[in-house]
This record gives sequence, C-alpha cells and structure tokens, in this order.
Amino acid sequence: MKVLLAKNAGFCMGVRRAVDTTLATLEEGNRKIATFGPLIHNPQVLDLLRDRGVAVLKSIPERLDGTVIIRAHGVPPEQKRKLQQSGAVVKDATCPRVVKVQVIIDKYRKRGFRTVIIGDRNHAEVEGLMGYAGGDVLVVSGPAEIDGLDLAGPYIVVCQTTQNERSFEEISARILEKYPEGKVFNTICDSTHKRQEEVRDLCRQVDAMVVVGGRTSANTARLGEIAGEMGCPVFMVERESDLDLAALSRFPVIGVTAGASTPSWMINLVVQVLESVPAENEGALKPWLFRIFWTMLSANLTAALAAGLLALAAVCLLAIPFDWRYPLLATGYIFSMHNLNRFTAISAKKINDPVKAYFAIRNRRPLFSLSLISLAGSLAIAFSLGIGSLVAMLLLSAAGLLYSGHLLSGYLPKIPLGRVRQLPGSKTLLVSLAWAVATVLVPAMAAGGTAGIRTAATFAAFLLFVHVRCAMFDVADLNGDRIVGKETLPVVIGEARTHTLLNGLLCGLLVLLLLLPQGGWLPPPAWGMIPAVLALGWVNYRYHRQRLAPGPRFEMLVDGTFLLLAAGTWLVRGFAG
Repeated sequence: MKVLLAKNAGFCMGVRRAVDTTLATLEEGNRKIATFGPLIHNPQVLDLLRDRGVAVLKSIPERLDGTVIIRAHGVPPEQKRKLQQSGAVVKDATCPRVVKVQVIIDKYRKRGFRTVIIGDRNHAEVEGLMGYAGGDVLVVSGPAEIDGLDLAGPYIVVCQTTQNERSFEEISARILEKYPEGKVFNTICDSTHKRQEEVRDLCRQVDAMVVVGGRTSANTARLGEIAGEMGCPVFMVERESDLDLAALSRFPVIGVTAGASTPSWMINLVVQVLESVPAENEGALKPWLFRIFWTMLSANLTAALAAGLLALAAVCLLAIPFDWRYPLLATGYIFSMHNLNRFTAISAKKINDPVKAYFAIRNRRPLFSLSLISLAGSLAIAFSLGIGSLVAMLLLSAAGLLYSGHLLSGYLPKIPLGRVRQLPGSKTLLVSLAWAVATVLVPAMAAGGTAGIRTAATFAAFLLFVHVRCAMFDVADLNGDRIVGKETLPVVIGEARTHTLLNGLLCGLLVLLLLLPQGGWLPPPAWGMIPAVLALGWVNYRYHRQRLAPGPRFEMLVDGTFLLLAAGTWLVRGFAG
C-alpha cells in the first residue's frame, strides 16, 4: 500500500530538548540520575532510559543526591524549590513553550488576574501551570464546563500547549462572550499547530490515518480526534505490533502521523510494516518485490553487492586486467564482516530498526554460518591472489573482529584496537577503510603494485564515497544510537554539522574527480564516478529536507549509487577505448 508520512511527525522541540538534556547528563558520567515524573509520555523511550540507569521520582524525599531532571511538562514552582532544597543538582528540561505560559500566568497573577486554563485537568503540564496561578485558578476541559464558571473581575485565559486549536478558539470565545473582562492568550505551541493542520491536510489525501504514540499522550490522542472529525478512519497505535493489518489492507493510501513524544524509529518501523502490506486492489508483484528488497537489506546483501560493484570500478580506475576474484572477494568480505559485527550492536539495531533486528535474531544461526563461510571464502580468494593479499585480508579481518569486541570482550582492555571503538565516530572511518582496502588495495597488490599515485588517488576517492554512505546511515540511526550510548559521528557533532560535513566531502570528491584525470593521476573512467557522487548528494539532500524517510527506499537509493558508479566508470572506459 502507499504510505504518506507527515513531515512534522515525531519529537517536538520540547521533547527533543528534554531527551537531549537527559542523554547529555548520562554522557557526563553522572552515576545517579532521575527524572521527576516521567520525562515524556512514551513508555518505550522511558524503558530505554531506565535501562541506562535513569530512575523516575514519584515524590520528593527530604534528602537527594545525584542529578534530578525536571520533565518537559514542567512542575509547580513549590515542587521545584523542594527539589533544589533536597541537595540534588536540578536540571530544568521544561519545554520553553510551557515556560512561556508559566511566565504569562505568573505575571498576571501578580497584577490580580484570575487564571483560566483550557486543558486536561489531570495532565502533568496543567498541574504545573496551576502551581503558577496559585489558588485562584479554574480548569476547563470542555464546552460543557463553561456554564459552571464564576468569573467576576479580570481574568486571563491560557491553554495547555498541546490543545486542539479549534476547540480552544471555540471555548475561549464563549468564555469571553459570557465574561467580557478577560484577556485570551493562545499558548498552543507552533509544533502542535503545524501538526494539527498537517493532519487535516493529510486526511484529504488518504483513505485512512494511523496515529503513532503513547496511550497516555494527550497530544497524540488529539491528533486522532482531529482525523476522526475529518471523517477519516483512524487507527491509534503505540507500536507496530498494534497495527490491524487485516483492516488496514482495505485502504490503498494510508497516512501516518505521530505525537510529539514518539521517537522517529517507532514511526519508521510502522511505515516499513505498512509499506510491506499489499492493499486489496494491489497485485502480488509489488509486495513480493518489496519483501525481496527488504530481505536483501536485512541480510546485508545490498551492502555486499555494493562492495562488489566498487571492486569492478576499481579495475577501471587502476587500469588493471579484470579478474572475477576481485568483486567476489569484496562481496564475501563485506557480507561477512557487516553481519558478524551487527550481532555486537543488536541493542542499537532493536531501536533504530527493530524489524531488521528481529530478522537477525530469528536467522542468527544461518546468518552466522554464512558469514563465516563468506569470510573463509574471501580469505581463500586472497590466498589465490598472493601472499600479500592474504596478509592484508587477515589483518583487516582481525581488526574488524577486535573492533566489534563481542568475541574477545574480556581481553579488549589489553588490545589497542579495543579502545579505538571508544573514539567518537571511529566506526564510520574504520568501515570506510575496510571497504577501500578490500576493493582497491588488494586488487592493486594482486596486479603487481601498491605504491603508485593512481592507487592512492583511487583509494582516497573510494574512501570518501563510502564514508559518506556510512555517515548517512548513521544520521538515520541518530536517535537510537544516542539513547544506547553509541558515539557515532552524528551523535558527536550533531545532525546539522554532519550534513554540512558530508556536503563538503562530496564537493571535495567532485573536485578531485574533475582534476585528477586531467593531471594524469587517474584515468578518464574516473569521470564516470561523477553521476554517482551527484546522486548520493541528491539522496542526502532529500533526506535532510525530510522528503525521504529512513527505511528500505532510502537504503536502496543510497546503495543503488554504487551501481551507477560501476556502470559510469565502465561506460567511460568503453568510450575512451
């Protein structure tokens, strides 16, 4: 079926800020960390934080040590004072939009105004706002409660930041009409406004809506209410296992949105599951092809094939005779190492892509066996190419296994490579080096030389290309990697800076490909790489602009650039004679 994903689905600014504050505190090495109340309304995120040692305080004891983080919804000022007096280090992660409402209430309370809050009476944010209003506060949860109000004298009307905007406008207008001495402040945050308007627009384009979010999340529930008001069938789910696939298959086009506390990996998983389900009016071919592509991605076959294509391109750029052993060695090696190392990062994969994690766990034995066979096969091919190639592959394989640390975890502190894993962003660089060695250095050695400028230039070009590819996947896995504590490049320098860096690397690679053949450092077939570099930049741009979501389509487009790269170099070689 066709799936349309809302651009504003997922973490809002306030939720992201609260999660980032907590993760930054964890990265500082603080041993005792707690949040006062649930940090956000998403049980999956809370479970992951608990696994990393973040506790949840339900009450404030007289004495506390460690760090306490105030949740995104905010707390009454009296509770904040008690936390500060308890002896704990207090970090306030209250959403700035909520702080703005607190400031308005406090300002007008001091001037003698009563406060009317339109919102859910038992919601954490509303309870915090009531504390700033003092005792002279009224909470209105619906139009039926307006008649019971008694508002003599000046008053202000504010609202919970995640309220239904049209409902707020209706209720506040009726209150003001009945009691004209009030001042109304629309305190619904921009993210909520955009999210709600987007749902209304999306409902006009789809046959049904899926809303992803925690069952206790008020803003998630409101998105479902709005979709229902638009006459669209609505399916509320907390995770992919809640999807009613039999019922959803009746709808050719499905819209997906999510609450402000829903992490991107949960949204992406729901989208992936929906895309794999055939609608009733679809044939069997499209879902069948999708499952083939998904299986290839899950088994790292697309990455292995991409490495084989890169080895084919290396034959052109190194100007060496073709030998079928070059692409076969690269394919087998990358297949084996990517699968073997994946089993050591399964905790992050469960977050970033649970479907692939389930695939890896369910097929652990055959995947592990095939990976060992592929590794042995690539080493056998290296031996047939010469002792130098074998030594290079043995060193490369040992480095990969030691870096993963799973098989030799008890000895890692004694092995320098074990500590390399702790260096921020090291994984992406080492993976890129492994690809470049297997696809460039080994064929060059087998053909009789490694010290030439052509080998160095080809090695550098492939290293840059693969590094961009790996970093793009790291960006897609950013949220999950941060929560489990992996220090990939985007985690260390941020998504925006990583995007800028990748653009710079791609531009630098284009310059090299344009200039090096003119200086004789590379043969003309190097120009055949230019379309692939431009295509990779296009995919990166679309992803950064949120026009392309993480998932099978994104991964196939990224690894598909290797086919373009190999085809381009061989075509130019054919034309150049």
